[in-house]
Amino acid sequence: MQSDLIQITTRAKTGVLSSDAPTVAFYTFGCRLNQSESASLASAFSQAGYRVVGERPAEMAVIQTCSVTETAEADCRRLIRRILRDAPDTFIAVTGCYAQVGVETLREMPGVDLIVGTEHKMGLLDRVREAQGGGRMTQRTSPLVFHTAKISRNDFTVDHYAAFDHATRPNIKIQDGCDFFCTFCIIPYTRGRERSREMSDVLLEASVWAAAGKREIVLTGVNLGEYRSDGSDLVDLIDALSEIPGLSRIRISSIEPTTVSPRLIDRMARPGGKLCPYLHLPLQSGSNRVLSAMGRKYTREAYADFVRGAMAAVPHLGLGTDVMVGFPGEGESEFDETRALLQALPFSYLHVFPFSERKGTRVTQMAMSPVPAATIRRRAVALRDLSHEMRQSFYLGHVGQVVSVLFEQRDEQREALSPWIGLTPNYLRVGVVSGDHLSGQLRSVAIESVEAGLTIGRLV
Repeated sequence: MQSDLIQITTRAKTGVLSSDAPTVAFYTFGCRLNQSESASLASAFSQAGYRVVGERPAEMAVIQTCSVTETAEADCRRLIRRILRDAPDTFIAVTGCYAQVGVETLREMPGVDLIVGTEHKMGLLDRVREAQGGGRMTQRTSPLVFHTAKISRNDFTVDHYAAFDHATRPNIKIQDGCDFFCTFCIIPYTRGRERSREMSDVLLEASVWAAAGKREIVLTGVNLGEYRSDGSDLVDLIDALSEIPGLSRIRISSIEPTTVSPRLIDRMARPGGKLCPYLHLPLQSGSNRVLSAMGRKYTREAYADFVRGAMAAVPHLGLGTDVMVGFPGEGESEFDETRALLQALPFSYLHVFPFSERKGTRVTQMAMSPVPAATIRRRAVALRDLSHEMRQSFYLGHVGQVVSVLFEQRDEQREALSPWIGLTPNYLRVGVVSGDHLSGQLRSVAIESVEAGLTIGRLV
């Protein structure tokens, strides 16, 4: 263990973890990267003899946390209290971003048995074994904590593939960490600096998924465009993945606009290519003054020029973005600039986030006026309403078209229809009523209408 590793004993509980297939539940907050890691950890526990039961009562609860906002951290604490209220003897293991930056707060929470920071996260199973003391809970007074302030910069492999990722479109982690250090962002402190997964390791996992019948994979990471492995970049990886038999689609998750290369746009534009024509490009603000204060690496003009060029180059490109409201110093004129830029570009949806001050980020050292909470709420509502209009327009634009849909599951909430739900390459959400079992199938669908936030079509 590293010299700065914190190791503290945990408090006693009356329960004993079963020697006969103990149960473990995984609860995941936050991004696709967290989802991918949780699925990999679940696979490791399963191979070690645990029975993974999903998000329901179990002898052990593993909580994969998020620290992007104060709300995400509060949700984690609320979940811990709820689990222990319903089952006081549950062994609580907390990992993820909050376990890295909120270790002192978590250590004071009654009922937490194990806290595992970023450096030790993927070795969670071994840390659990240490906490159990050979299978039985030992008499302890506070959590066992594995935490180092320094996070390795080495490239990595993934030891256990995500066997419990039952999604039609499994997430594959290819990159972690970020060197951009936007003034509002906690991620470089929760996940460390940029590092990439070995390319051969990614190809092997993707081949396993394809052999299991998965038709689409989603590449995930903190800063995907910075992927590098032995002289290869993200486009080289996509080219190699495209050669895997049985794999029909490759989708990239959120990617910084300044890291999207012309080669990546070229791959999206190729007829018959496997790379989905879909970009989620975080904007954050449409005001140059605010972008500069945020430490973003582009201007509103450069962002708009890039988007228009990408839309012209890639037929049927789906485009989403993240936008933040209430960054310190954002006045009405800056918010109006943001709204005007969003309205000028062909987004199909917006993810709208209120600013959340994160201790340790650079913005906390900047002399800027906070935006009143009521103003932040008003601006967030305005942009979410705009997002709804954009999504409706995007959906209506596909009526009368025949599209390729990868079906996932049935929407049982829509009792009148219970349609099968799937996605097109450009992230159009499609529902089809059918007596056939469509999960995991790629089918052609004629889009006929838009109903309650869903395009409705028929199989052709």
